Amino acid sequence: MRLGLLRHVLLQLLAALLAWFFVAPVVQPQAWAILQAMFAVLLAYVWRLPGWQKFAHGLFVPAVVLLQQLGLPAWVYLSGLLLTLALGRNALTERVPLYRSAHEVAEKLAAYLPQDARVLEAGCGDGRLAMQLAALRPDLHILALENAWGSWLMAWLRWHLARRPARLEFGCRSFWKEHWGRHDVVYAFLSPAPMPRVWQKFLTEGAPASVLVSNTFTVPDVQPDSRIPLGGPLQKELLIWCHPHGSR
Repeated sequence: MRLGLLRHVLLQLLAALLAWFFVAPVVQPQAWAILQAMFAVLLAYVWRLPGWQKFAHGLFVPAVVLLQQLGLPAWVYLSGLLLTLALGRNALTERVPLYRSAHEVAEKLAAYLPQDARVLEAGCGDGRLAMQLAALRPDLHILALENAWGSWLMAWLRWHLARRPARLEFGCRSFWKEHWGRHDVVYAFLSPAPMPRVWQKFLTEGAPASVLVSNTFTVPDVQPDSRIPLGGPLQKELLIWCHPHGSR
């Protein structure tokens, strides 16, 4: 984790130094920021970083320069930092951005899941999918976990405003600390980074006949048992693995 953060810092510093060869930041800060962003994106491509990280590296320094020139009060920056941590802490600690499952995913899951299934949503974000699935399939027992407290708060408010569906529960804690053997289905929409660990936890703790469903992201070197196609450009399919051994 620390090496990953160091790589991002080094990328920004290297891009800044490359831009400094052509434009002095003190003399032309805006031009330097734009050039630095171009170098940062180029380095992100060379280092084969994911698409959203290329975008973030390209925006970082221009955004800093722009905000500095606006002369905003200090509390604005503090508020922005707290909001970022509240909603996006998993992008920093787990390399998992805040993704929101499409409504089509809820429809496909509603058609696929067995009667009275116990469903764990591993990383529920703002609770959108869990609420939609609970409305489509009120027979399901759904536990939706999210450890970013800002996202969890939005999910809890959704649940409260919907008159607190009895078989739906939102928890503000890490799904890594939940025992997956209590659930028939584990659904995850994370990123490529944690998928090997997800698979190992599923193998170790999964109940007999339980299934793992991943939105778009596959497990390296493990072919899914079935696939459900999705129509979105980013959310392409649901990948489904049946547990091979049961609990250990």
